[in-house]
Amino acid sequence: MHKKRNRYSLPVVFFIFISGIFTSCGSSKNVAKEHLYFQKGMDTVLTQQKETIIQPNDLLSIQVFSKTVNQEQAAIFNVMNTSVSNSPGYQVNSAGNIELPVIGSVKAAGYTKDELQLSLMQKLTPYVKNASAVVRFLQFHVNVLGEVRSPGTQKFLVDRVTLIDALSAAGDLTDYGKRDDVMVIREENGKKIYHKVDLRSRTLFESPAYILQPNDIVYVGTNATKLKNLSANPEAQRKTGVFLAITSVLISLATLIITATN
Repeated sequence: MHKKRNRYSLPVVFFIFISGIFTSCGSSKNVAKEHLYFQKGMDTVLTQQKETIIQPNDLLSIQVFSKTVNQEQAAIFNVMNTSVSNSPGYQVNSAGNIELPVIGSVKAAGYTKDELQLSLMQKLTPYVKNASAVVRFLQFHVNVLGEVRSPGTQKFLVDRVTLIDALSAAGDLTDYGKRDDVMVIREENGKKIYHKVDLRSRTLFESPAYILQPNDIVYVGTNATKLKNLSANPEAQRKTGVFLAITSVLISLATLIITATN
């Protein structure tokens, strides 16, 4: 009788063990797939090389100099110069202009750095011989929110920041981040523009949101797993936990009995 019971019990335990392994492997594959980036259409694609556009409230460093030995004529234009640590720089006002000594109001919003430099050089010609100008951003802030490990304002000391740069600065997505639902919110001409981005797709690099603009908001959505957990019934979860605990104990007892019998 004992031999007959053992002959049927062992396959049952073995089946439970193998089923657990396959279930675990299946879950691991799903999780791994969820965390992959750039899954779709990974052939060659041209990245959109869009220059950063100056916006109202941007803070700019503007260095003016002469291509001659006489730099005194340019000194007055460098009063608001150039380091965040010791000077406020030139603030673009709500109308999109900056205020320069002598010259007065100069349009800046809507221009790239190079375009503003050309504009300044033309306006400086009556005052500075062989004038030249160098424009750079003193502040490049991007707000990264949602399912990232370090949400908040990310600050950069460069003029070109990509969506990947911003997400990396925020510590990457959490396990619950939805990689096909990343939203970039941008203000253009007084209106909020929403760009939805799929991090797994080649279209990411073609999106106008791939190259970020100062003060963009990057929001990472929450995947179904977390939403399901948040909406789960606590009582049902408690009962499920108790059931699984009892099942685990029974399986352990059955294994001990079989081992002892053998």
